[in-house]
Order: sequence, then C-alpha cells, then structure tokens
Amino acid sequence: MDVLNVRTQALSTRRIFTGGTKVEDFLKLNLQLLFLQLYIMGASRGGTLAFIVFCVTCVSCWGKVINYESVGGIPDDDSYLAAHHNGKLLNSTINALLPDDVLFIPNKTFTLIGGIIARDLFNVTFLIDGTLSFSDDRNTWPKNDDGYVLECIYLEDIEDVIFTSSSVGILNGNGRKWWGAIQYLKNQEDRPRLLHIKGSKNVLVEHLLLKDSPFWTFYAQNSNGLLVRYTDVDARWTDEDSHTLQDLQAFNTDGFDVSGVDVHIHDCIIWNQDDCISVKGNSANMLFERISCSGLGLVVGSIGESRVYNITFRDSIMPNTVKGIYLKTRWSDSAPIGDSASISDVLYENITITKAQQFAIWIGPAQQTGQCSLLWPIADNATCLMSGFQRWTNITLRDIYIYNPAGSPGVLYGNSSFPIDDLVFDNVVVVNPGMQPWGDDYYFCEGVHGYSMGGTKPVPPCFTEL
Repeated sequence: MDVLNVRTQALSTRRIFTGGTKVEDFLKLNLQLLFLQLYIMGASRGGTLAFIVFCVTCVSCWGKVINYESVGGIPDDDSYLAAHHNGKLLNSTINALLPDDVLFIPNKTFTLIGGIIARDLFNVTFLIDGTLSFSDDRNTWPKNDDGYVLECIYLEDIEDVIFTSSSVGILNGNGRKWWGAIQYLKNQEDRPRLLHIKGSKNVLVEHLLLKDSPFWTFYAQNSNGLLVRYTDVDARWTDEDSHTLQDLQAFNTDGFDVSGVDVHIHDCIIWNQDDCISVKGNSANMLFERISCSGLGLVVGSIGESRVYNITFRDSIMPNTVKGIYLKTRWSDSAPIGDSASISDVLYENITITKAQQFAIWIGPAQQTGQCSLLWPIADNATCLMSGFQRWTNITLRDIYIYNPAGSPGVLYGNSSFPIDDLVFDNVVVVNPGMQPWGDDYYFCEGVHGYSMGGTKPVPPCFTEL
C-alpha cells in the first residue's frame, strides 16, 4: 500500500472526527502528504535533491518526521543492552513529539523494554512499518513505586493521534514467558498490557498486528471518538484451529477493551484466549462490525456500578470460539440504584457462531472466580449467583446463527427479584445443538422477561413466543 494513500486516508478520517477543515488547512495537508512521501523516498534511496529542496521550502508547514533508526534505534538486536537502549530512546523520542510530528518506525525489528509512557500528545502520527518487539524478561522489566510492572506502552490525555502503517505494523508483546498456570499463580495480573490509552479524543488505529500480549492487548480507557480498523489481535500458544488447554493458559489476553463514547471498531480479526472485545463500564454509542472473533466472546462487561447503553455488534463471525455472545455483570450486595448501574439498548445482529466450545450465548453473571464458578454447572458443588444490583433492559439478539455448539447453546440468567427485562430473540437459530447440560430445555433460563420471534429455534423455556 502506498504511503501517501495511507496517510491521506488517515488524516481524512481525523478531519472528519474534528468536524471538517478550512481551505488553508486542506492545502497545508497536501503539502504535508507530499513531504512525507518524499521523506520516505529519500530515506530509502539515500536522499534526493528534490527532498532537500522540499525540506527547505516546507519547514514552516509541517512538523518533523523522526526516523527511529536514524535517531539511534538499534534494529535486529535482541540483546539486553539493545532492548534497554531502544526503550529509553523510544520514551524520550515520543515525549519530545510536537504537533504535526511523525514518528516513523522503519521496516525492521526493534527489541525494546517496556515502560513507554507519554502524556498530552496532540496531533501526532505513529507510522509503524516495522516491528516493536518487547522483551520477555520480567526480571529487568521496569516497575512502578509499588513494585508492579509497567505497561508496554501507556499514553494518557492524547488528542488527534494516528497509529498507522504503509503495510502492517507489528507490536509484539512476546507473551509466552508471561503466560501459563504457574506464572499466573505466581504473578496473577501483574503483567503488562501491550497498549493502554487513557483519556483520549479522536484517535485512529489502523493496519496493525497486536501480537502475544502478556496481559490485555489494547485498552482504550475513557475514549471520546475512537476508530480502530484493519487491526488484528493474535494471542495463542499453538497453531491449532481451536482453543486447547495449553492455549487457554494465555490468561487475560483480551483483544480490544474499551470504555467511553463514540467508539467504532471494524474489519478486525481477533484470535485470543479471553474476551475478543469487551465494553467496559461507563460506555455509550459504540459500534463493532465485520469482526472475526475466536476467544471468550463479543462482550459487554463485566459491569458493576456504571451505565452502559447503545451498544451494537453486527455482521460478524465467530469461528471455533470458546464463548460467543457474552453479557456479564459483577456481584454486588447492594439494592438496585436505577440507571446508574445498568445495561440497556444492546443489539447483536447478523452474527454467525460455529463450534462454540462452551456456551454460544451467555447473558448473566460473570463466569469467573467469585459469584459464578468456572466449573458451574459441571461440578456438583459449583455455584453461580446473579446479582440484583444492575438493571438490564432492551437487549436484542437478531439473526443469530449458531452451528454445532459442543453443548447446550446458552445461559440466560437474571435475578429473580430484579429480572432482565425485554430480552428479545429475533430469528436466533441453533443448528445441531448439544444436549449437555440442559437437555431438551437447551437453555438455562431464569429471572428473565424474554420474548422470541422470527423463526427462533429452539425457544428458551422461560420466553414468551410472539
């Protein structure tokens, strides 16, 4: 893909986010695009007279293009010294970026240590044509004052920022030494996220591969205007076309975890061992479409004392996934408090789920340690409880096609004193459902005011057919 075209598309998207541009801004933008193209050509060909002339004439209309290798980045060297040098250099380089600057990662592999931290970036671009490969050495990983490891990359209070590539840029967390049951018992969640963005406005992420994160892959916290497209997540031990017991020991490798407003994620392929996409608390107006997800599902939750509304997942596939559609809440002993602890106006539409290893549909308590055992309902002594704290209303599943699930298709579990209200299955079709553990009922169905229509089969036992 041509660098100029990539940059044009990216900046056009950002202008749309910010409400358009003036004529003079448009002219300036085109000069910037030409400058970037000439820079890339000059860097790859040893420099040209045209590039030099353009640099002189355009210095006032464009920030700097910083080539990470040219300023000292050491490629193709995975030694301890190179990793620490590259990490320190990337930290200082990012923190020196000014508006309109471009940080260019050339098509080479740069091994580095994590703890990359920057704040208050405005109107900058990360053009990642190569690979940022993070060290897997926990012993030398930087830590905060409390002794916990720092994120691979942590950015806070950023605005009008682009992450893009002229091909496919790679962030590799090299997570395998961080994963596994033994490591989890030792370190629990004290592992770095690959990319954590907190408090952002108008951010574009595209044409990246986010690979083998030690912990959550991408966390956009309190976002306002986030677009992610053509960006894939891959976290697995093996190359099997399923989630083996070994693969599932890549604990907590969530794909895209997001909170905030006006989020759009589309055309992404996610294969991981936890939530593919997870909408966190205090979120609204989000659209996820044309996603391929194989993991623990397309998820809302888990939600505690916060409000989530107007969330749509559509036109997506879930091949050989563990869970499918997954909405979950956390336990609270408190009485209901209305909309401030609620999930409402959620739509899943045109989703195809094939060979789900667990439940293709789970709406209810978060199945994890605590309120609902991971062994429920298989183990005799396992329990699962649904909190009555959160208000659930207007949840619709439409045109959902489930093929050959390993067991019964689902769990629909509300609180009997404060039921899930207006849960609608519109043409939810299960082909060749398994019989365990719910037998001819097919669904566990309790504490739900549910309605079925449009060819739904089988109909959950506690639903009213319309």
